[in-house]
Amino acid sequence: MNLSGQGTLYIGTRQANGNPGAFRDVAVVSDFKFNLATSTIEHKETKTGQRLTDNRLQTGKSASLSAVLDDINIDNLALALYGTKASQTGASVTNEAFVNPVAVGDFVRTKYPDISTVVVKDSAGTPATLVLGTHYEITSAKHGTIKFLNLAAYTQPFKVDYAYATHAHTPMFNTAAPERWLKFDGINTADADKKILVEFYRVLLDPLSELALIQDDFGRLPLAGAALYDDTKVADASYLGQFGRFVHIS
Repeated sequence: MNLSGQGTLYIGTRQANGNPGAFRDVAVVSDFKFNLATSTIEHKETKTGQRLTDNRLQTGKSASLSAVLDDINIDNLALALYGTKASQTGASVTNEAFVNPVAVGDFVRTKYPDISTVVVKDSAGTPATLVLGTHYEITSAKHGTIKFLNLAAYTQPFKVDYAYATHAHTPMFNTAAPERWLKFDGINTADADKKILVEFYRVLLDPLSELALIQDDFGRLPLAGAALYDDTKVADASYLGQFGRFVHIS
């Protein structure tokens, strides 16, 4: 059988009883592969003077896997960043202080992005309002970036009132990596589109190794990890070493 695969990769959280929870389709995957390895100790004979290997002792087995996700959605980012996706409901902010001092030409940022109705004031007893286009400009309302153009005789620190829109965000490294169950619903395009099923029962994914933010190509999320021994699975032909299984479907 020749193999040239395509298909859908699903990721679910492994439950305490060893079964998978609900799966999520990680969308477009341009690469998915796994590797099985053993660790060994070699013994060398001591009679010939050539120290020839005459035996090998297998000391361990391991399984690793990797995938490249082409769809950089918030769920996949949360998976790769060891984060939890969250939604920040839009609201208004009053008297958010900027860094002190600022100079002409400096850029500052608001705590929340996607801002509107911006009012910048100084810290005088009776606060004065800076003039948009004269004293500052909003270089990117979507990013919450403001540039100071003229400080005049205003009293620092400057403070800002604004509204921000609802937005999603993903903190980095704010959660431990849960054990995952990976399920690949595959099609063998080199064998009349016959179906294959590949499962790994207990997977720990590494955090994202790299995400290129400036490049000339499409961005991708590379993921890697290890499939671990699952002692909740019966060691029989159905579970192939208690790591995972490869199923041929006619």
